[in-house]
Amino acid sequence: MTTSRLRRIGRARHWAAIGTATVFAASLAACGSNAGAKGDDAPGTSDSSTDTSALASEVAALDKPLDSYSMPSEPIKNVSSLAGKTIYYIPITLQAPQFAATQKELTAAAEAAGLKVQVCDGKGTPTDINACVAQATSAKAAAIVTDAIPYGLAASSLGAAQKANIPVVINSQIIDNSHPASKTLAYVGENAGSDQQVALAKWTILDSEGKADLLINQNTDGPSQPAFVAAGKKVFASDCPGCKVTINGVSSANFSLVPSSTSAALLKDPNITYVQSQFEQFLQPTQAGIQSASKTGLKVITGAAELSSLKALQSGQIQAAAGQDGSYQAWADVDAVLRMMLGSTAPDYKIPVRLFTKDSVAGLTLTEAALASGEWFGPTSFTDDFKKLWGVA
Repeated sequence: MTTSRLRRIGRARHWAAIGTATVFAASLAACGSNAGAKGDDAPGTSDSSTDTSALASEVAALDKPLDSYSMPSEPIKNVSSLAGKTIYYIPITLQAPQFAATQKELTAAAEAAGLKVQVCDGKGTPTDINACVAQATSAKAAAIVTDAIPYGLAASSLGAAQKANIPVVINSQIIDNSHPASKTLAYVGENAGSDQQVALAKWTILDSEGKADLLINQNTDGPSQPAFVAAGKKVFASDCPGCKVTINGVSSANFSLVPSSTSAALLKDPNITYVQSQFEQFLQPTQAGIQSASKTGLKVITGAAELSSLKALQSGQIQAAAGQDGSYQAWADVDAVLRMMLGSTAPDYKIPVRLFTKDSVAGLTLTEAALASGEWFGPTSFTDDFKKLWGVA
C-alpha cells in the first residue's frame, strides 16, 4: 500500500504483477504462506440476524479523515551527525509505479534530515533482492528500507546486514515471528493491510444489514496477504452470523486467470451479493469476471485504494474502498532509520487507513498531487511534525 501515484496505475500494476511472479512464488515457499485459500468459507446461517446499529458509528468514523496523526513522542537528538549518509531503498520491483512514488517521498524525507537515498531494484526475483541487500551491506549503507518484501525471502542477507550494524526497515509486511523487531530491525505499515480489511468488513456488514454473501479475491502471493484477510474474517465471524464469506485465491503468477476464477466462483454460488478485490491491482480483472458471469446488481469493493479506484467509486463503478496513507509511511520509514542509526529502538507507527464511500469521496480532490500530500487521510502537517522531531525544522 504509497505516496503520489502515476496515471493508469491499474495497467501498470498488471505488468508489475507479471514481473513479480517469480519472487512471489519463491516467497510462498520461503515463508510458508497458506496459498490454498480458494473456496475457504466462513460459515454463515441464513436464519441468523445481526444488530448493525452499533456498527453505524464505527463505519461513520472510518469514513472520515483523521483529525490528527499519531506521532512518535520522543524527539531525535544529533540527527546532524548523520549528514551525508546513505539509505538504501529496495522495492520488490520498480516496474510498479507506486514504488517509484515511494522512492520520491522517501528521498524528500531523507534530504530533510541531511541524508541521501540509493535505490536498488529488486526486479521481482529473490536473486536480485538478495544482491541488492548484499550491495548495500558492502557499500556500508547507513540503513536499508525494503518494500513489499517478506523478511524470509532475504533472511540471510538481511541478517548479514544487521550483523554489520546496518538497521533494516521492512515495509508493509506482517511481523516475522522468527525475526522480531529489535534495535536493528523495524516493521512499518504492518497494521495497514489488516486495518483495511476490518474497515471493509464493517462496511459490508452494515450495508447488507447483516446478510452479506461476500466473495473475496484474496491475493496468495505471500504470507501477509492471507493474514490481512483473516483480520476481516474475524469481524464477520464475531459480528455477522448471517453473513457468508468465500475466499477465491488469486495470484500475480496467474493474473490472467483472475477473470475466469472470479466467474467460476460467482456461478458456483448464485447468492453472492458482494465482491471484494483485496488489492486494487486485481480490481479490473475481478470486474471482468463479474461481467463474464453475467452477474448484475453485485456491490464491488476494494482494498489498497488509489487514484483510479477512487475515481471508479466516484462514478459508481464500485461501492466502497479502503486505503492507506503511503506518504506518511515514507516519512515514518526515515524516522525509524534515524532512531536506529543513533542507537535507539524504532517506535510503533500507526499508518493511517481510511474507508471511502461515494459520499466521502465526493468531497475529495482526485488528483495525484492530492494523494501525494496525504490530504485524503488527514492533516498534511505531518512532514513538518517529523522535521521538528528531527531538529531540522
